[in-house]
Amino acid sequence: MNDFHGNLEPPQQDLGGAAWLGAHLARAARSHPERTITVHAGDMVGASPVISSYFHDEPTIRATNMMRFDVGTVGNHEFDEGGAEMLRLIRGGQRTDGPRAYTSDPGWEGARYPYIAANTVERDSGELVLPPYEVVERAGVRVGFIGVTTEETPKWLLPEHRRDYRFTDISDAVNRWVPELRLRGIEAIVVLAHSGAFQKGLAAAGEIVDEAAEMDDAVDVVVAGHTHSRLNLTVDGKLMVEAEAYGTHYDQIRITVDRTTGDVLAKSALLAPTTHAGIAPDPALARLVEGYAERVAPLGDRVVGNIEHEPDSDGLGQLAADAQRAFASDVAFVNPGNTRRPGLEAGPVTYAELFLVHAYEHPVLRMRMRGSDVLAVMEQRQGVKLYTSGLDGVDPDGIYTVAVNGVLAASERFTAFERGWDRSVAGTDLQALVAWFEREAG
Repeated sequence: MNDFHGNLEPPQQDLGGAAWLGAHLARAARSHPERTITVHAGDMVGASPVISSYFHDEPTIRATNMMRFDVGTVGNHEFDEGGAEMLRLIRGGQRTDGPRAYTSDPGWEGARYPYIAANTVERDSGELVLPPYEVVERAGVRVGFIGVTTEETPKWLLPEHRRDYRFTDISDAVNRWVPELRLRGIEAIVVLAHSGAFQKGLAAAGEIVDEAAEMDDAVDVVVAGHTHSRLNLTVDGKLMVEAEAYGTHYDQIRITVDRTTGDVLAKSALLAPTTHAGIAPDPALARLVEGYAERVAPLGDRVVGNIEHEPDSDGLGQLAADAQRAFASDVAFVNPGNTRRPGLEAGPVTYAELFLVHAYEHPVLRMRMRGSDVLAVMEQRQGVKLYTSGLDGVDPDGIYTVAVNGVLAASERFTAFERGWDRSVAGTDLQALVAWFEREAG
């Protein structure tokens, strides 16, 4: 599976949720006893609902431990709070820095299965951050897994979280380790790639399609992610699959291996929904989720305001810009990727619902800019959408206070932000949105 993003509770009615996902995976494993390997292609955590994020996504890793995952790779969101926090979450140990460190489990054990990453290296030393591959054996058959992450990862990260790492070419990283696996006698090779594409009919286009075409022909299967799309096709002889996102689906991949040669003789996949009908939720996972839900309820269930009309994703982007302007500035800019939720329902709005809009909790920077530089931001869009507030009537010769989130402010496209001065952190995008609703309610 891929891109779970901490959705411990069902993200849709009668679909998904850790307890049902675990039940589906267990049922699938029972259909092929001692011949099933359970894997993921990254973004299992990060941009998560408050039930997971509030506890530093430890609940989600604990749930994957209970689901008996065998191996996984890191996505861009595993780096949302920096590499050190990513490694702590995987390897164990209580968090001692950052917000809400007190909600981290003092006995946090980390992931009970290996994480692999063949194209994530330390910038200065060039050393791999995690092992590049893992070999899993079932019923006397060995399968090699190589992990890779989208090369675009840095553009989704705050500057302080991207500066320590490089994400090298995906196919080059895979091709570096295929020969080593084959020298070990392993011919069944699967790439766990947090990199995706979009499929139409029997064809698909996107980063992972281009990279798969350049991978060694010895690669048999590519488990993709990142784009939250459906993939089930063959690319340059390689079976490629992706199972949407949030635990609403998973891939059932069947490979037939010649025991004598180790070669893959046949391969196919089925995209399976994690429906609630006809299957009971896993009781242990249900208790885990209920326990965290009860702990976070006083915060998450708090009603912070009301909304009369249901905004779509564009409406939410505009609302976020208005909120950040009211929170910190004369003018505000928000990029669409800064809002995660597709909309809000009319009526009372809870803290948990707003958390889904700004699950990153990115810092909102306040800076002073000349009007000409504010207008230059709009000129640098080159077709990229931005939500703005307070832009009407900007005088090129005037001086304005501008609000912009940390990722957008560091974007290579919008260099006009570099000319701002008197920078300070006003708070987070979530704080701005909550304050807007509370002010409206008051």
